[in-house]
Amino acid sequence: MFKFFSKLKPIHWLLIAIIAIGSFLRLYNLPGSMMFLGDQGRDALIVKRIFTDFDPVFIGPVTSVGNMYLGPLYYYFMLPWLRLTYPSPVGPAYAVAVLGIITIFLMYHLGKKLVGEKAAIIGTAFFAFSSTVVNNTRFSWNPNPAPFASLCMIYFTYMAWKKNPKYWILVSLFFSILIQLHYLTLLSAAGAGVIWLFNLYDVKNHKAKLKKLLISTLIAFILFVGSLTPIILFDLKHENLNAKGFAQMITGEDNFTQNEKVPLLDKATTIIKETHGRGMHILFEISIGKNRQLNTWLLVFAMIILAALAINHKKFHLKNDDFYGETVIIVYLLTGIVGTSFYGHTIFDHYISYLFPVTFLTFGIVIAAISTRSFLAKVLSMIFFFYFVFLNLDKYSLETQNWSVDDVKRTAATIIEKVKEGEKYNIVLLSGTGDIDGQSYRYFLETSNKPPVRTENRGEVETLFIINEDQKISKVTDSPIYEIVVFPDKEIKEVYNIDNGPEITILRKN
Repeated sequence: MFKFFSKLKPIHWLLIAIIAIGSFLRLYNLPGSMMFLGDQGRDALIVKRIFTDFDPVFIGPVTSVGNMYLGPLYYYFMLPWLRLTYPSPVGPAYAVAVLGIITIFLMYHLGKKLVGEKAAIIGTAFFAFSSTVVNNTRFSWNPNPAPFASLCMIYFTYMAWKKNPKYWILVSLFFSILIQLHYLTLLSAAGAGVIWLFNLYDVKNHKAKLKKLLISTLIAFILFVGSLTPIILFDLKHENLNAKGFAQMITGEDNFTQNEKVPLLDKATTIIKETHGRGMHILFEISIGKNRQLNTWLLVFAMIILAALAINHKKFHLKNDDFYGETVIIVYLLTGIVGTSFYGHTIFDHYISYLFPVTFLTFGIVIAAISTRSFLAKVLSMIFFFYFVFLNLDKYSLETQNWSVDDVKRTAATIIEKVKEGEKYNIVLLSGTGDIDGQSYRYFLETSNKPPVRTENRGEVETLFIINEDQKISKVTDSPIYEIVVFPDKEIKEVYNIDNGPEITILRKN
């Protein structure tokens, strides 16, 4: 063991330090600080039913745009981890955190092959300490593993172009994983597609290489279609719901693009201008926050450096590792910026989480390129890194939340105490989240010996618990929510409060 450590280079010790700090940021106080809202409760319920009721699922969460369903892969990723900690829902959160730590290592290990060791270690440090990245690895949600899958997809795109077309099969595999995590990851296909065209151009005059590329592409396509089998089977049973939703998302003005009745030229101009905002978001807003003037200057500077590197490769006909790797990163970056500029709605950070590795490897490329020029450039690079760390320090979600998963569990326990043996009951949540079903509370209720009624049996409800988190409505029985409106007896039987939590009203049939 001592001999192994004695062989480590300074950069390896730096990597160990980065991974250690990154691990602390992802694991510290995870049960107390993890988010467990409606989406997390819904997912935990579905996965719980897979192993308790032997009820497998063939579709994943519904998308926020287009009324489509993602694939079920994330549910099966959660399955062993939830089973391990059941009934506590903390297992999948630990799984996401561990995957985030693995991604830190891969940022360096795969990154040094893509962009060189110096750029890789710089990008890894930014990735490990970014509060946006860290906070997205501290709870369970389907978009959160996207950086891992996208980094692998990017690396195998590089390998397919530089080494062997057979790696397009692995590109297809990780793309198939990505699109089951969030629908906006479809944009990653544009980056892979551009590199595939570069690959085709390189081998167009070599019959054997061209044949190998086409065969690999065909296998990759078959693999991709095969990954859609659960969705295809679901569509066959539900009148092509996903296919119609996808078509509406692409072509419907109310969905992917802004609903503006303006001439095509004006719309194109708007999209071109939007690349500025999307570029700032992807490269700098997720790393140092919103400062339009500073981010604009940084964006211009980064693009100048990247353009200079591209010109240098072309001028000297350099086709070394840096050429292939840097080109792949730049292509994924530019297709991400241009692709999101067509999206006419608000883009939240988790929408572009698949671009996190691209963002920070781009940082590595730019800083590595300028820091070799002069001592002043090195000093400025260090100042920027410490500025980045300073801005992120107070943004980590490490402290116990005011309303934690234990509080949700404690509230559910009080409801269980009020439920009579054999009583058929349901819950309704009044909250700004819009989660009427109260999925986080429902999860803990369903793991108890007095579960609420399932959706198909809600017409048999005898008792209704109204969980009023917002407490903005003075008389909850006047709420227009369907479950309250149709409940036959509006006479309030009991009202009680949870310490530092919601007010709970109980309605019972006479």
